[in-house]
Amino acid sequence: MSLSSVIATRWRPSPALAGIGLMLLSTLLFTIMDTIGKSLTASYPVPQVVWARYFFQFALMLLLIPRMGVTGLLRTRRPGLHLGRGLLLAGATFFFITAISMIPLANAYTISFSAPLMVTVLSVPLLKEQVGWRRWTAVLVGFTGVVIALRPMPGSIQWAMLLPLVTAGCFAFYQVLTRIGSYATDETTVMMLFYTAMVGAGVATLVVPFFWQPLALADLGWMIAVGAIAVTGHLGLIKALTIAPASLGAPFVYSQFIWAITIGYLWFGDVPGIWMLTGCGVIIASGLYVFYREALLGKK
Repeated sequence: MSLSSVIATRWRPSPALAGIGLMLLSTLLFTIMDTIGKSLTASYPVPQVVWARYFFQFALMLLLIPRMGVTGLLRTRRPGLHLGRGLLLAGATFFFITAISMIPLANAYTISFSAPLMVTVLSVPLLKEQVGWRRWTAVLVGFTGVVIALRPMPGSIQWAMLLPLVTAGCFAFYQVLTRIGSYATDETTVMMLFYTAMVGAGVATLVVPFFWQPLALADLGWMIAVGAIAVTGHLGLIKALTIAPASLGAPFVYSQFIWAITIGYLWFGDVPGIWMLTGCGVIIASGLYVFYREALLGKK
């Protein structure tokens, strides 16, 4: 037996650990997508950037028709649930892109990190999940890190800083509805993503004519890239929420803070302050503790 076969046989991550890995990858992709979106808002209105994100995501997903057929992409017993998911995600996207058009990526992510805490709270009554005191503590410590990083001061909160809070609420409910949809065995990941892309593209297409500006050819390429990254990132996110409890995967959204600091510095020259870095350390430490706890439970 080869070494690779031995490793493959002896090391098989639990579904929960695999879900965490997919969550980390998805947050990186979303950060890259938001970075491109933030750059585009310097030349185009926010509704047009949101339209491009959903229109090209939807267009790329139409390429799946020869393989899955129209019925395979649309068949569901819960069309209302997926309509709600699509509207929530479209709302989250609009509010977040509006926010990052005015404030640094890291600041926007810091505030939106209240979403994992909201998911944990919602997962108990809506998903009937069991959350132990250790995970509750880790999530609360992570939220404390968000507060440290933001360091709110009287009179210093701009109205744009409130938009990520709205984003967090929309995204938390979106994740919970995604988990509920995954309970049905005939609800596929691709179908769930297709509905969010279709709803988002439909709503954005109705709005964008009122804000349209001519597209430069180079920017068209960036907009197509945003759609492609959205497809990949959301496939990973949906799969992560499908194979792992929402309350477990939620804290790892905090990794997006690290991606935002790194990419924000390299792309926009944003330099985080000491309070932001301190908060970041607390947030990541709490996420690593949750990962450690899951690894211990997986060995039992």
